[in-house]
Amino acid sequence: MGSENFWLLPVVLPLIGSILSLICKERVREILGFLLPFASFVILLIAPFILNLPYKFLYFSLDIITAIFGMVFSFLGALSLLYSIPYLKKERHNEEFYCLSLLLIGALIGVAYSRHLILLYIFWEIVAFATWRLVGFYREKRFLRIADKTFLMTFFGSTFMLLGILWIYLNTGTLFMDKLKGNLPGGAFLLVLLGAIAKSATLPLHTWLPDAHPVAPSPMSALLSGIVAKLGILIFIRLFPVFHHTPWKPFLILALFSSLAGGAGALFAQDMKRVIAYSTVSQLGFIFMGLALLTPMGWVGAILFFVAHAIAKGGLFLSAGVIEKATGTRDLEKLGGLIKSMPITAFSFALCSVSIMGFPPLGGFFPKLMVIQGIVKEGYTAIAVGAIISAILTLLYLARLFLKIFGGKEMYGGLKEKTPLMLFSVFFLGIISLGLGFIFPYLSDYLSSVIGIFGG
Repeated sequence: MGSENFWLLPVVLPLIGSILSLICKERVREILGFLLPFASFVILLIAPFILNLPYKFLYFSLDIITAIFGMVFSFLGALSLLYSIPYLKKERHNEEFYCLSLLLIGALIGVAYSRHLILLYIFWEIVAFATWRLVGFYREKRFLRIADKTFLMTFFGSTFMLLGILWIYLNTGTLFMDKLKGNLPGGAFLLVLLGAIAKSATLPLHTWLPDAHPVAPSPMSALLSGIVAKLGILIFIRLFPVFHHTPWKPFLILALFSSLAGGAGALFAQDMKRVIAYSTVSQLGFIFMGLALLTPMGWVGAILFFVAHAIAKGGLFLSAGVIEKATGTRDLEKLGGLIKSMPITAFSFALCSVSIMGFPPLGGFFPKLMVIQGIVKEGYTAIAVGAIISAILTLLYLARLFLKIFGGKEMYGGLKEKTPLMLFSVFFLGIISLGLGFIFPYLSDYLSSVIGIFGG
């Protein structure tokens, strides 16, 4: 196998698994569902130590951004599919779930690899298709309407993205992102940005995400908020420095309002998964604030918080699945006192929540602090105050969520946490959320030195 073919395996392996899952026996399908994305993770993990990055071949490029995003996509995908083995055991059409989940993971990594805008767009639309089918997995009429809304809102954005890509080509004669330099039409970037913010559930194109989560299977929710909704971040990273070389205040303001709106929605929602979904809207706004600064501090903080948030949010949604399976409800008014009967889930849920809140020494603390410091350093005091308010909202709604589920009077007697694979998945994500807090300070200097912020 040639070296180029080997380094494409992180994309190819899940896509092959997607086809095999339709024809394999159930046990083989379950094993492949975990092993193939995990193999992608391992290859991407070793790449920075073996290759002289960026490593470019044909229409693909493997650089530090590809490695970071690809590792998160593949790792969380592998763990979600491991969790799915007992979660979907008695569900019909579970071969479809594995097929589409692996297709989704492969396409997500494909977006991270793409250095050509048309190739990126093809993978982007594959993600949209797989997301649509997975949100409507249970096939109830109301669920299918929400799945259609998810598809239509993201397709609305991607249509404008395609127009922006065509505009870029007409002005530059190339669609290779690393060759886009010089004076480019700002309108083209705005069209592409519409696609990015639609996929990333950013105000005002955010309403599909809180609707999609309550109807999707919990492992799909982990993928949806943990990684699918982060795809717009990747587009922003690839193209933003080409069009802007200084902080872009209008987008900073939009990101702030999106963060605050998501926080407010989470504070008042009564559906457990809807609260976590609104939290994703809020934290994506926080990440975009860091990126819009276009400074090393803002970018490193945003990228590290992307990692911390993806892991912790995956843990919250998988924990929610354990709770819903045990109690049969997501209604916060019908939950309570579960800390006694579900201590592992409660511990894992607490670690993931505290990480997203940004408390030391958890994973979310250091990057959140970097983003706020970056905003202050650039002189945007009012936006920094707004970011702090958003962080306070995060503390309030996640504390409320934890207390509603695990605190107070025990609402259910005789519950048991099930199953070992599901509990391992949520516990492992909670422990990683803790461990990232000790790793991030060392990673920040490395990322600052290797991430090409201006001009890619």
